[in-house]
Amino acid sequence: MSAKPRDPADELLAEARRVDPDRASCLLFAEPERRTELAALVLLHHELARVAEIVRQPLAGLLRLRFWRDQLALAAEGGRPDPPILRALAEPLRDGRLSLAELEALIDAREKELDGLLAPDGGEAGPPPSIEAVEAHLRATSGGLARAMGRLLEAPTAELAAAEEAGTAYGLVGIVRATLFEARRERRLPIRSLADLAGTRPDELTTAGGRERVRALAEELARRAARAIAAVRSAGAPSVRTRLAPLLLATVAEAQLRRLRRAGFDPSRLAEIHRSPVLPLRLLLAWARGRP
Repeated sequence: MSAKPRDPADELLAEARRVDPDRASCLLFAEPERRTELAALVLLHHELARVAEIVRQPLAGLLRLRFWRDQLALAAEGGRPDPPILRALAEPLRDGRLSLAELEALIDAREKELDGLLAPDGGEAGPPPSIEAVEAHLRATSGGLARAMGRLLEAPTAELAAAEEAGTAYGLVGIVRATLFEARRERRLPIRSLADLAGTRPDELTTAGGRERVRALAEELARRAARAIAAVRSAGAPSVRTRLAPLLLATVAEAQLRRLRRAGFDPSRLAEIHRSPVLPLRLLLAWARGRP
């Protein structure tokens, strides 16, 4: 007896849970008929982020990003794009629940990443990006994704701004959490690598001086994340509870900030601090009260 084929919508949701469990947990609080489209957005963000991780030369990355740009345009024009994730986004692109320009802005941000692609030996790296440039990049990528999620849910302008703040907060905390992972990459992206941003070589992460430089920068990023979370909260509750999904990224970011504080903002100590097992409960409580 042959196995029953999986529903494409179920496959998108399962893949989103695999590659991005935090965002996938948030989208489960949206209306069931919107979850597949939200999962497709999360997967598009994942695919765009992967480009700079898998190419060896910026030109190869530009060609890959050009493919996604062309396929998005095809979907918006009523054609049938090749990637299943874009087929799931075709209808909202055509009916105005998604903005092609906003999705193209996600691609623009990833193109800029390629300028900083470092060779294994460090290449001819210039000065690291400023902390303001890092925050702007995270606002364009993680924040831009959250804004697109809000638009897909037909959120008003104020909620779109709050969603962007929530996504930015999550991205700021994420760059700290990924410090050791990024430092081990053969080819690093300075705008994603906290060690490079702190002017610290990967082999200096075990030295007192290197750890302190990274810790100080991590603490500043955490302060900026806290400000973004506060901005989400000051925006108030959405008028429709099922539009909470992107705003719940602020709840996730806040839980991760607590863990960072317990580690003294030292990324090398994060492994000692267990992840909170009550995050699903925090998300459920946020949904119950109607605000992150």
